[in-house]
Amino acid sequence: MHHPFQLLGKSDAEVSEKIQNAYNQLFHGDNENERICFDRHALKYIVDIGHSDVRSEGMSYGMFITARLGKEETFRALWNFTKQYLKNRRGDYAPYFAWQVGIPDKDHANFYKMDRGAAPDGEEYIAAALLLAAKNFGIPEYKREALTLLSQMLYKKTSGKVRSMFDKDRAMVRFSPMEGNDYTDPSYHTLAFYRLFAEATKDPIWERVYNVSVSYLKKAIHPETGLAADYSEFDGTPKFTDFNPMSGYFSGDAWRVALNLALDYTWEIPGVCEEAREDAKKMERDAIRHLLKFFDSHRPYFSDCSVDGSDYPKNARLQTTGLIAMNAAATLALDLQDPDDSSLAKHFLLDFWNTPVPTGTWRYYDGLLYLLGYLALNG
Repeated sequence: MHHPFQLLGKSDAEVSEKIQNAYNQLFHGDNENERICFDRHALKYIVDIGHSDVRSEGMSYGMFITARLGKEETFRALWNFTKQYLKNRRGDYAPYFAWQVGIPDKDHANFYKMDRGAAPDGEEYIAAALLLAAKNFGIPEYKREALTLLSQMLYKKTSGKVRSMFDKDRAMVRFSPMEGNDYTDPSYHTLAFYRLFAEATKDPIWERVYNVSVSYLKKAIHPETGLAADYSEFDGTPKFTDFNPMSGYFSGDAWRVALNLALDYTWEIPGVCEEAREDAKKMERDAIRHLLKFFDSHRPYFSDCSVDGSDYPKNARLQTTGLIAMNAAATLALDLQDPDDSSLAKHFLLDFWNTPVPTGTWRYYDGLLYLLGYLALNG
């Protein structure tokens, strides 16, 4: 089976058309209601439309998407913008990328760093995108830049209150390299990327990071619902923070855990973490079965809830495009030859197939997850 959409009778050409239409709309569509990617001279940048800023998250997703789709010029323009406007070239945060950059307005003639702090998921996706681009476009410099970034993520010397992005003792990604952020985010544990980094760097610490993350996710993911929290302690316990009192619930960050599990389940990187793969894949399939069965039994399901499946304390959103995309991508880890798994997968694949490319104020995050979901399902 080339892709799970074959369960719905969809051809390779139909899936490719879905992806290209989504890319065209989000990267080249109408300025006011469709596109999220804009031009700055020879550079390109992705805007969080709802918050009117540029984020390392969006830039890294854009780079990953364009590397996967072979859009070399757009990839280069996004990467050059990221280096020019997001990279911290001096100060404690150097050489990390600022997670939030402001757009020129009446008070600012140019792009400016709203917050120089770094978000590790942005760095992880940037490094993975560079490695894919180096291979797909035949540009060794991209791999060299990825290796430099990966080394800093692991081994940056503490400067002021800024540390490495990974806790060296635990071999686990931090929520932030800023002192005091001694907890993590389940969606930052990009298992497939850790194997990719291990292959590229030949540094055995990445295999340790992978193994530790597998063990951590077993604890962070609820054994009955398959849900994880947006943030958690290093032991997997949901983490509630002062700046985000809802961070201990399943919400926007945590939607991405399913994609991470599914990508790791399907990506084959020979010779890397092979001893741990059987255990990891069992965990991934079990977690995804629980997750999809939970949502399938709660239709129409909500995008926000407690990790144990109980109600969210605020007004929960009905199933969003981003979560629909992630749940569809999760079907990659099911046994599609099994009648029960196949039937379960069809429900979520049909949801996704019938969901239009997002438009309007909140199209940024939903749109990027929409494309990431389709790319994962297309192999």
